[in-house]
Amino acid sequence: MSGRNDIASFGLAAGIMWIGRSGRRYVLQRVLEEGHVLVEGALYALVNGNAIAWAGTAQNLIEDQASRARFRRAAGEGAVLFSLPAPDEELACMTLVWDLEGTRRNPGRNAA
Repeated sequence: MSGRNDIASFGLAAGIMWIGRSGRRYVLQRVLEEGHVLVEGALYALVNGNAIAWAGTAQNLIEDQASRARFRRAAGEGAVLFSLPAPDEELACMTLVWDLEGTRRNPGRNAA
């Protein structure tokens, strides 16, 4: 890895469009605050380069050791934090995490 985070080229703009494995489109909002506290009711994604290295909720970090390890690894590599509203139902939230985690951003597919 080059150590460069390609997503940083989008500047501090409010949000970016992301396409999940399913083809569904999501608007990810960049979290700008240093030391941001992860809150309930939000889903987060750590974007490293042009890929989502980790996706999940604050609860995932508390309850799931594997998720916590992926989060720490991505954060240690300088990943950029984004958020979006989390579904209320646990299964829907898990499905959303699956749909996003590991996907790559393809700016050509995001054109209007």
